Amino acid sequence: MDLTFFNRIAKSNASTNCRNGNRDFVVENPEYLKDLVAFATDLTNKNHYKAVWIIEMLVETHTKMLAPFVDIICETIPKYKHESAIRGMSRTVFFLSTSKTISLSETQQEKLIEICLDWLIGDAKVAPKAYAMYTLGHYAKKHDWIKEELRNIIDKDFASQSAGYKAAAREVLRKISK
Repeated sequence: MDLTFFNRIAKSNASTNCRNGNRDFVVENPEYLKDLVAFATDLTNKNHYKAVWIIEMLVETHTKMLAPFVDIICETIPKYKHESAIRGMSRTVFFLSTSKTISLSETQQEKLIEICLDWLIGDAKVAPKAYAMYTLGHYAKKHDWIKEELRNIIDKDFASQSAGYKAAAREVLRKISK
């Protein structure tokens, strides 16, 4: 990995300007994309979550760039433990799942559905739970069993969750009830 790029990521912060700047750098220099994904999926690197922030920004605006790396991303997602990485990957899962420019394989979709269910029933923070609900709501259009599972989980947890969770849950329940 290019040491200058490595240091750029390591010294970055969570500000939108910084994350957008790093995203734009990778868009303008796509030869660094392989290094970025390697950095983000190297869970032994203490700054891996900072690379996840860039992937999160890329997948929202330049999804197709990540197509060659979807397998490694899908394989690594369940292994993240850092809260900031989980949050970024929850958005990544949502944008990959709803992308019109990337077609996920059935296996990749199953992995993403599984991790979303894990986030939803586990101890994840509100943002990953909300993105998990949105993603599962998307897949519920294709898999009827997800609707019932999602309703059961939301009904069980609704009263004890935050306002943000409840707002996302109401929106998802409304969409899957149509």
